[in-house]
Amino acid sequence: MIQTTRPPVKIGIAGLGRAGLETHCAELAKYSSLFKIVAVCDTIKDRRDMVRESNPECRSYRRYEDMVADPDVELVDIATRSDSHCEDAIKALKKGKWVNLERPICTDYDQASVLRAVAIKAGNRLLVRQNYRYEPAFVKVQEVIESGVLGDVYNVMVRRGAYNRRDDWQAVKRCSGGVVLSEGSALLDQAMQLMRTPPIKIWADLKRVAAVGDAEDYMHLLLSNQAGLTVDLKYSGGCVSDEPHFRVSGSKGEFTLHHGAEKGHLKYLDPKNKLPRRRASVRTPPLGSFGTPEELSWIQEDVPLKTVGESGMDLIWVHVFNAIRENINYPVTLESAVEVMRILSLIKKESAFA
Repeated sequence: MIQTTRPPVKIGIAGLGRAGLETHCAELAKYSSLFKIVAVCDTIKDRRDMVRESNPECRSYRRYEDMVADPDVELVDIATRSDSHCEDAIKALKKGKWVNLERPICTDYDQASVLRAVAIKAGNRLLVRQNYRYEPAFVKVQEVIESGVLGDVYNVMVRRGAYNRRDDWQAVKRCSGGVVLSEGSALLDQAMQLMRTPPIKIWADLKRVAAVGDAEDYMHLLLSNQAGLTVDLKYSGGCVSDEPHFRVSGSKGEFTLHHGAEKGHLKYLDPKNKLPRRRASVRTPPLGSFGTPEELSWIQEDVPLKTVGESGMDLIWVHVFNAIRENINYPVTLESAVEVMRILSLIKKESAFA
């Protein structure tokens, strides 16, 4: 439990589905000293009643506009469908509310540009929920890279997904479904954090594999920056076999981490053993060899992730609180969120799923 002398932020949750009810409400229960749910909004009464069972003083609204007009609501937490995110956020910002906006922030770059202008005019009260930055696996990847043990990192492979014959609204194009927005907005943000500089080359491949709707459930992106780092990112709704969740390759070693694992595997050249000098030769090599044979000294070790309770994606709420109550800069900049939408819009526009 985080202790603070500041009063809790009074929050109104819009949208009580997978994100709002099953994720946001569960996470907020862990941070009851920082946030108080004072209102909820959804068209389904039973879901509103579910939240009120554990928050009896919480007000219930069917119309979004009525909740936004509630003077007791300081922060509007938007977890509605993707295609209404932009409009809902603008309405709340124009009422002077803080806004915590679930990803994707909107459906395309044009909307993102409008949303950015409104947010700036409203005093920069828009907070984008890029909680995958605090995924324990991703945090460990960053730690390993920053340690320098891998040398110059030249490639990061990211793999996610499972075989899923998806049939909900996320499989329907006219509802802004598809993995580019639902998963790509989070995974691309991770990629941009690793790259640190904008990509200069982008390749993308989108497919519908197993989902029964008309939206894409397969996304493969290759991004490379000026420094020579390539991020190979794939999300597949038709994935059957297991691949490493992350594979980070550097000039002196490699780090692999599987989905759901409590530890990753690190293999790197022993820094205590200086590599002897070698020169390339144009001479014909001996048969059966690829250059001069060499014995390398490798170190292998398992690297544990932080245990549950020490870190997790719900830490994003601490940053939301600090931005509102402590006037501390929110780590997810609006510009980074807009840049993610620019790239995703470019990818969709050049595909059959536009």
